[in-house]
This record gives sequence, C-alpha cells and structure tokens, in this order.
Amino acid sequence: MLKFFRSIRQNLITQKKFKNYILYAIGEILLVMIGILLALQVNNWNEHRKTKDTLKDTLKTIAIDLKRDTIAATQLIKIIEVSQETSEKIIDKVVNPENFNEFPRSRSLVTLYQPFNIQTKGFDILKRVTDAQANEKDSLFSDLTQFYALFIPNIDKSNERLEKVVLENLDDFKAFPWFVDWAQGSVTDEMILYFSTSEDYRKRVAAYNVLAYGNHLLLIKSYKENAKIVLERIEKRLNED
Repeated sequence: MLKFFRSIRQNLITQKKFKNYILYAIGEILLVMIGILLALQVNNWNEHRKTKDTLKDTLKTIAIDLKRDTIAATQLIKIIEVSQETSEKIIDKVVNPENFNEFPRSRSLVTLYQPFNIQTKGFDILKRVTDAQANEKDSLFSDLTQFYALFIPNIDKSNERLEKVVLENLDDFKAFPWFVDWAQGSVTDEMILYFSTSEDYRKRVAAYNVLAYGNHLLLIKSYKENAKIVLERIEKRLNED
C-alpha cells in the first residue's frame, strides 16, 4: 500500500502537477490522522473494557467479603447476647452463691474478648483501581468507599477498647488468690463469692457492658444490616452486567 502511494506521489512530481500533488499530500495526511484516531479509539475502548472487567471482579470479591462478614457477625451477635443476659443478672444481683453453678459464664464476663474483623480484600483492590474518574461517576463505588470508611475505623477502635479492658481485668485478677484455679477452669469457694457477691466485680461487669453491649454489639449489628443492603446492590449490578 505504501509503495502504491509512493508511486502516485512520484508520478505527480515528475509530471509537475504541483496542485494535484498538494491535494494528494493533504489527503494522505488526513488518512494518517484518521488511522491514528481510529487506533486511539480502539485503545480507549480496550482500556474501558479492561476497567469494566476489573471493577466487576472487584465487586465479586467485595460480595464474598460481605457474605463472610454477615455470617461472622450473626455468630458473634449470638455469643455476645448470651453473655449480656448473664451480665444483667450479675448487675441486678440475681446471681448468688447458691445458684452460681446455673450461670457458668459469670466467671468470664469481663474477660470475654470477641473482636469483629471486617474482611477488606475487595475494598483494598477497589482502592487500587486506577480509573478514579469512573469511580466518581458511579454511585455504587462511591457508597462502598463511604461504607468502609465509616465502619472500619469505628469497629477497629471498638475492638481495641475491648481488648484493653479485658487485658486490664486479667492483670487485676492476678492479685487474687484464686487466679491460678480460675485460669485452669477450677472453681473455689473464694472465687464463687467474688463473682456472685463482690461489688468490685459488679462494677467491672457494668463498665464492660457499656463497651461490649452499648457500643461493640450495636456497631456489629449496624454493620450487618448495612452490609446486607450493600450486598443486594452489588448482586443487582452484577446481574445487570
């Protein structure tokens, strides 16, 4: 093809048809520009398709994360709520030395550490997606970013607070003569008296409740409910594609 155009150009020059040559040269430039524009358009289309595929795969990963989170949240909520029932009995002085064996959880209420760790594999991928412009125009990706930006730091902070209180309680328990027995799962009379009648333990339970049930549990429940909503939107989007 290039040889053909070169031959035409040479003939026009030889025949001194300069006007025709100029018109031909302009036409040749236009053809080259059209070819370049077409190549750029194809490249843009390919890049757009790759970005779309990447975002779709990212949504699938986030959906898996959210499903795992909701299952973990459901299990953790049940565990915490069962402990909460016993805690309220300690605070209300329902538990006493006579019925202590009916409430085996009484001994571990303030040393129960159940962190909730959000799965972030999909979100981490989303943050690395380079097509920021596409994300800004897409309300789903914008909402996903806000969703994780809200819950991750708050739940992490709640985990840290609970861990701190639990470690402090464990450290304080070391001073009691029954600590070794308690750590080994044995029960002594002194231990029963402390966990069922001690005002010190009652205050510890009340303080722990503020963090574990008044904050941590509510955060996990809120995350679970919002995760379900986000998951439904993701699945709807994937089905549309």
